[in-house]
Amino acid sequence: MSTKLTKTERLIHAFGRDIVQGAHAPGSALPSEADLCQKYDTSRNVMREVIKVLATKRLIDAQRYRGLFVMPRTQWNYLDADVLEWALENADDPILIASLIEVRSLIEPAISRWAAERATALDLVAIEEALNGMKANTTRREAFMEADIAFHRAIVAATHNFVIQQLADAISALQRAIFDHTYLAEPDHMALTIKEHSDLFDMIRMKNPVVAEEMAQGMISRTASRAHIKLDSAA
Repeated sequence: MSTKLTKTERLIHAFGRDIVQGAHAPGSALPSEADLCQKYDTSRNVMREVIKVLATKRLIDAQRYRGLFVMPRTQWNYLDADVLEWALENADDPILIASLIEVRSLIEPAISRWAAERATALDLVAIEEALNGMKANTTRREAFMEADIAFHRAIVAATHNFVIQQLADAISALQRAIFDHTYLAEPDHMALTIKEHSDLFDMIRMKNPVVAEEMAQGMISRTASRAHIKLDSAA
Protein backbone atom coordinates (compact mmCIF):
# COMPACT_ATOMS: atom_id res chain seq x y z
CA MET A 1 0.00 0.00 0.00
CA SER A 2 1.25 3.46 -0.85
CA THR A 3 0.04 5.23 2.31
CA LYS A 4 1.59 4.65 5.72
CA LEU A 5 -0.69 2.56 7.92
CA THR A 6 -1.48 3.42 11.51
CA LYS A 7 -0.82 0.88 14.25
CA THR A 8 -4.51 0.03 14.33
CA GLU A 9 -4.63 -0.49 10.55
CA ARG A 10 -1.53 -2.69 10.65
CA LEU A 11 -3.13 -4.79 13.35
CA ILE A 12 -6.39 -5.06 11.39
CA HIS A 13 -4.39 -6.49 8.49
CA ALA A 14 -2.34 -8.82 10.70
CA PHE A 15 -5.30 -10.22 12.65
CA GLY A 16 -7.61 -10.31 9.64
CA ARG A 17 -5.00 -12.11 7.54
CA ASP A 18 -4.48 -14.65 10.32
CA ILE A 19 -8.19 -15.42 10.41
CA VAL A 20 -8.70 -15.66 6.66
CA GLN A 21 -5.58 -17.75 6.12
CA GLY A 22 -6.57 -20.32 8.72
CA ALA A 23 -4.74 -19.48 11.94
CA HIS A 24 -8.16 -19.61 13.61
CA ALA A 25 -10.66 -22.11 12.20
CA PRO A 26 -14.08 -20.86 11.09
CA GLY A 27 -16.60 -21.35 13.87
CA SER A 28 -13.95 -21.59 16.57
CA ALA A 29 -13.65 -19.43 19.66
CA LEU A 30 -10.92 -16.81 19.56
CA PRO A 31 -8.58 -16.16 22.48
CA SER A 32 -9.75 -13.71 25.12
CA GLU A 33 -9.31 -10.00 24.57
CA ALA A 34 -6.45 -9.99 27.08
CA ASP A 35 -4.70 -12.86 25.29
CA LEU A 36 -5.15 -11.13 21.93
CA CYS A 37 -3.63 -7.95 23.34
CA GLN A 38 -0.63 -9.95 24.51
CA LYS A 39 -0.28 -11.83 21.22
CA TYR A 40 -0.40 -8.70 19.08
CA ASP A 41 1.39 -6.48 21.62
CA THR A 42 -1.29 -3.82 21.80
CA SER A 43 -3.70 -2.11 24.17
CA ARG A 44 -7.31 -3.08 24.88
CA ASN A 45 -8.59 0.09 23.21
CA VAL A 46 -6.73 -0.67 19.99
CA MET A 47 -7.76 -4.33 20.05
CA ARG A 48 -11.40 -3.38 20.56
CA GLU A 49 -11.25 -1.11 17.51
CA VAL A 50 -9.63 -3.90 15.50
CA ILE A 51 -12.33 -6.35 16.56
CA LYS A 52 -15.02 -3.84 15.62
CA VAL A 53 -13.57 -3.42 12.12
CA LEU A 54 -13.15 -7.17 11.56
CA ALA A 55 -16.73 -7.67 12.74
CA THR A 56 -17.92 -5.27 10.00
CA LYS A 57 -16.01 -7.46 7.53
CA ARG A 58 -17.98 -10.36 9.03
CA LEU A 59 -14.85 -12.23 10.08
CA ILE A 60 -15.56 -12.02 13.81
CA ASP A 61 -18.76 -12.53 15.77
CA ALA A 62 -18.56 -10.79 19.14
CA GLN A 63 -21.15 -12.50 21.35
CA ARG A 64 -21.97 -10.78 24.61
CA TYR A 65 -21.06 -12.88 27.65
CA ARG A 66 -19.70 -15.65 25.39
CA GLY A 67 -16.66 -14.09 23.72
CA LEU A 68 -15.30 -13.85 20.22
CA PHE A 69 -15.84 -16.39 17.46
CA VAL A 70 -14.63 -16.73 13.88
CA MET A 71 -17.55 -16.45 11.49
CA PRO A 72 -18.17 -19.29 8.99
CA ARG A 73 -16.45 -18.71 5.64
CA THR A 74 -19.81 -18.42 3.90
CA GLN A 75 -20.53 -15.33 6.02
CA TRP A 76 -17.29 -13.45 5.26
CA ASN A 77 -17.69 -10.24 3.29
CA TYR A 78 -16.02 -11.19 0.03
CA LEU A 79 -16.98 -7.83 -1.45
CA ASP A 80 -14.49 -6.26 0.96
CA ALA A 81 -11.16 -5.59 -0.76
CA ASP A 82 -9.12 -6.60 2.30
CA VAL A 83 -10.93 -9.92 2.74
CA LEU A 84 -10.42 -10.75 -0.94
CA GLU A 85 -6.73 -9.82 -0.76
CA TRP A 86 -6.16 -11.96 2.33
CA ALA A 87 -8.11 -14.90 0.88
CA LEU A 88 -6.11 -14.97 -2.36
CA GLU A 89 -2.74 -13.80 -1.06
CA ASN A 90 -0.89 -17.08 -0.64
CA ALA A 91 -2.74 -19.53 -2.84
CA ASP A 92 -5.38 -19.83 -5.52
CA ASP A 93 -8.88 -20.62 -4.33
CA PRO A 94 -10.61 -21.98 -7.45
CA ILE A 95 -14.07 -21.96 -5.87
CA LEU A 96 -13.73 -18.35 -4.73
CA ILE A 97 -12.28 -17.20 -8.07
CA ALA A 98 -15.11 -18.96 -9.91
CA SER A 99 -17.65 -17.25 -7.65
CA LEU A 100 -16.09 -13.84 -8.29
CA ILE A 101 -16.14 -14.32 -12.05
CA GLU A 102 -19.73 -15.56 -11.94
CA VAL A 103 -20.77 -12.39 -10.12
CA ARG A 104 -18.97 -10.24 -12.68
CA SER A 105 -20.70 -12.13 -15.51
CA LEU A 106 -24.04 -11.36 -13.87
CA ILE A 107 -23.64 -7.62 -13.33
CA GLU A 108 -21.05 -6.19 -15.74
CA PRO A 109 -22.92 -6.84 -19.02
CA ALA A 110 -25.99 -5.06 -17.63
CA ILE A 111 -23.82 -2.18 -16.45
CA SER A 112 -22.34 -1.83 -19.94
CA ARG A 113 -25.82 -1.85 -21.46
CA TRP A 114 -27.05 0.89 -19.14
CA ALA A 115 -23.91 2.94 -19.74
CA ALA A 116 -24.50 2.76 -23.51
CA GLU A 117 -28.03 4.01 -22.97
CA ARG A 118 -27.20 6.79 -20.50
CA ALA A 119 -23.57 7.97 -20.80
CA THR A 120 -23.06 11.72 -21.06
CA ALA A 121 -20.24 13.50 -22.82
CA LEU A 122 -18.43 13.84 -19.49
CA ASP A 123 -18.83 10.13 -18.82
CA LEU A 124 -17.30 9.36 -22.21
CA VAL A 125 -14.32 11.59 -21.43
CA ALA A 126 -13.69 9.66 -18.19
CA ILE A 127 -14.00 6.26 -19.88
CA GLU A 128 -11.68 7.29 -22.72
CA GLU A 129 -9.13 8.75 -20.31
CA ALA A 130 -8.94 5.41 -18.47
CA LEU A 131 -8.71 3.56 -21.79
CA ASN A 132 -5.78 5.78 -22.81
CA GLY A 133 -4.17 4.93 -19.48
CA MET A 134 -4.43 1.25 -20.35
CA LYS A 135 -2.89 1.83 -23.78
CA ALA A 136 -0.02 3.80 -22.26
CA ASN A 137 0.85 1.13 -19.66
CA THR A 138 0.76 -2.20 -21.45
CA THR A 139 4.19 -3.09 -20.08
CA ARG A 140 3.61 -1.78 -16.55
CA ARG A 141 1.47 -4.31 -14.69
CA GLU A 142 0.30 -2.25 -11.72
CA ALA A 143 -0.37 0.90 -13.72
CA PHE A 144 -2.25 -1.13 -16.31
CA MET A 145 -4.41 -2.75 -13.60
CA GLU A 146 -5.28 0.62 -12.07
CA ALA A 147 -6.22 2.03 -15.49
CA ASP A 148 -8.31 -1.08 -16.24
CA ILE A 149 -10.17 -0.72 -12.95
CA ALA A 150 -10.65 3.02 -13.59
CA PHE A 151 -12.14 2.14 -17.01
CA HIS A 152 -14.78 -0.08 -15.45
CA ARG A 153 -15.47 2.37 -12.62
CA ALA A 154 -16.13 5.06 -15.21
CA ILE A 155 -18.60 2.75 -16.94
CA VAL A 156 -20.34 2.14 -13.61
CA ALA A 157 -20.59 5.92 -13.12
CA ALA A 158 -22.07 6.24 -16.61
CA THR A 159 -25.09 4.14 -15.61
CA HIS A 160 -26.37 7.06 -13.52
CA ASN A 161 -27.91 4.48 -11.20
CA PHE A 162 -27.02 5.61 -7.71
CA VAL A 163 -27.42 2.12 -6.22
CA ILE A 164 -25.07 0.58 -8.78
CA GLN A 165 -22.67 3.50 -8.25
CA GLN A 166 -22.55 2.62 -4.55
CA LEU A 167 -21.35 -0.83 -5.57
CA ALA A 168 -18.39 0.62 -7.47
CA ASP A 169 -15.89 -0.18 -4.71
CA ALA A 170 -17.16 -3.75 -4.45
CA ILE A 171 -17.00 -4.22 -8.22
CA SER A 172 -13.45 -2.83 -8.26
CA ALA A 173 -12.52 -5.22 -5.45
CA LEU A 174 -13.81 -8.15 -7.52
CA GLN A 175 -11.79 -7.01 -10.54
CA ARG A 176 -8.66 -6.40 -8.50
CA ALA A 177 -8.86 -9.84 -6.88
CA ILE A 178 -9.33 -11.61 -10.21
CA PHE A 179 -6.64 -9.59 -12.01
CA ASP A 180 -3.67 -11.42 -10.50
CA HIS A 181 -5.12 -14.76 -11.60
CA THR A 182 -6.02 -13.82 -15.17
CA TYR A 183 -3.37 -11.26 -16.19
CA LEU A 184 -1.24 -12.20 -19.20
CA ALA A 185 1.57 -9.93 -20.39
CA GLU A 186 2.03 -11.57 -23.81
CA PRO A 187 1.80 -8.97 -26.62
CA ASP A 188 -0.98 -10.83 -28.47
CA HIS A 189 -3.13 -11.07 -25.37
CA MET A 190 -2.47 -7.45 -24.44
CA ALA A 191 -3.44 -6.33 -27.95
CA LEU A 192 -6.70 -8.30 -27.66
CA THR A 193 -7.42 -6.80 -24.23
CA ILE A 194 -6.92 -3.26 -25.53
CA LYS A 195 -9.11 -4.02 -28.56
CA GLU A 196 -11.88 -5.45 -26.38
CA HIS A 197 -11.92 -2.38 -24.16
CA SER A 198 -11.69 -0.02 -27.14
CA ASP A 199 -14.59 -1.75 -28.86
CA LEU A 200 -16.68 -1.62 -25.70
CA PHE A 201 -15.97 2.09 -25.38
CA ASP A 202 -17.01 2.59 -29.00
CA MET A 203 -20.32 0.81 -28.43
CA ILE A 204 -21.02 2.94 -25.36
CA ARG A 205 -20.04 6.08 -27.29
CA MET A 206 -22.26 5.06 -30.22
CA LYS A 207 -25.14 4.25 -27.84
CA ASN A 208 -25.45 0.63 -28.90
CA PRO A 209 -26.58 -1.09 -25.68
CA VAL A 210 -27.19 -4.53 -27.20
CA VAL A 211 -23.68 -4.91 -28.60
CA ALA A 212 -22.12 -3.26 -25.52
CA GLU A 213 -23.77 -5.91 -23.34
CA GLU A 214 -22.61 -8.70 -25.66
CA MET A 215 -19.05 -7.36 -25.68
CA ALA A 216 -18.94 -7.15 -21.89
CA GLN A 217 -20.18 -10.72 -21.62
CA GLY A 218 -17.54 -11.86 -24.10
CA MET A 219 -14.81 -10.15 -22.06
CA ILE A 220 -15.96 -11.91 -18.88
CA SER A 221 -16.17 -15.26 -20.70
CA ARG A 222 -12.56 -14.90 -21.88
CA THR A 223 -11.51 -13.94 -18.36
CA ALA A 224 -13.18 -17.11 -17.11
CA SER A 225 -11.35 -19.14 -19.76
CA ARG A 226 -7.97 -17.77 -18.64
CA ALA A 227 -8.85 -18.74 -15.06
CA HIS A 228 -9.98 -22.19 -16.27
CA ILE A 229 -13.53 -21.46 -15.10
CA LYS A 230 -16.56 -22.70 -17.03
CA LEU A 231 -19.41 -20.20 -17.10
CA ASP A 232 -22.89 -21.32 -18.10
CA SER A 233 -23.05 -18.38 -20.49
CA ALA A 234 -19.55 -18.89 -21.89
CA ALA A 235 -19.31 -19.89 -25.52
